[in-house]
Amino acid sequence: AVNFKDASVSDDEADILRKIARGEQRGYEFRITGGSQGSPVPTGFYQQIVKVARLVNPLLDYATVLNTASGENLQIPSQATFSTATIVGQGVSIGTSEPTFNAFTTLGAYKFSALSQLSRELILDAGVDIIGFLAEQFGNAFAFGIGDKIVNGTGTVEPTGFLTQAGTGVTGATGTTGAFTADNVIDLVYSLDGALRKLPSFALLANSTSIAALRKLKDSQNRYLFEISDRADRADLVLGVPVIETPAMPSPGTGVRSLAVGDLKSLYIRNAGGLAVDRSDDFAFGNDLSTWRATWRLDSALIQKSNIKVFRGGTA
Repeated sequence: AVNFKDASVSDDEADILRKIARGEQRGYEFRITGGSQGSPVPTGFYQQIVKVARLVNPLLDYATVLNTASGENLQIPSQATFSTATIVGQGVSIGTSEPTFNAFTTLGAYKFSALSQLSRELILDAGVDIIGFLAEQFGNAFAFGIGDKIVNGTGTVEPTGFLTQAGTGVTGATGTTGAFTADNVIDLVYSLDGALRKLPSFALLANSTSIAALRKLKDSQNRYLFEISDRADRADLVLGVPVIETPAMPSPGTGVRSLAVGDLKSLYIRNAGGLAVDRSDDFAFGNDLSTWRATWRLDSALIQKSNIKVFRGGTA
């Protein structure tokens, strides 16, 4: 899997959060730095949030993630065609064949923010793991909020979701309310180049409703296509392809893109800067609550658009 780089991992981060909790410091930006050297060290706060986000939205564990210090536009190239080879006779000039490239894809930085409130009693109670609590709250918030835009975003004042960019591999039959069949799934998987199917980042994306439907599909011998996995990453399989549960994927419906399959590494997520955490005692002063705000800036796009295909439900 293509992973987020580790955040700075030291006791300083815990001290910073405790200072914010005690009101000694108003805010801090947890920067993304180099990876761990393998020694047993405490987990950074940024990394704790990312860990929760991955559990809620496993798609984050497969995409290509680019970490940058700031949010200036970042241009990513993609290839349209490859060079070709031809038979050439003895003494005959070899013609040129150069690959062609698509227009650059520009990644910016959209701001995602989340609020969480803590009571004064919770902050003062030494037995409460404030860091773990905040990491869980913000991790879940970002996983659902960011995950939805990575999948379904319009590209206007928000990231461009890959569902709006991926091509249609298979369209379902009419009059089936968007349901897919075993043959549809087979055709979808094999609508992509064979070289892509060999990649470790090749997977099928679906929400829980679609996965339940996948598990019920059978072949002509009444055997289920779905395989319960014994893989280390615990990803179940359909036709040998890992199935990644993605909450933001739509449920089957008329004209709806409910399944996506392909090289998930072609989906790029750009992180701009670090994770900013701030606290205010004024926002909910009347309820004796401190309000915590986390801000994460990123953008996403499907760079090689032909590398992911979708199943589209048939018309009514």
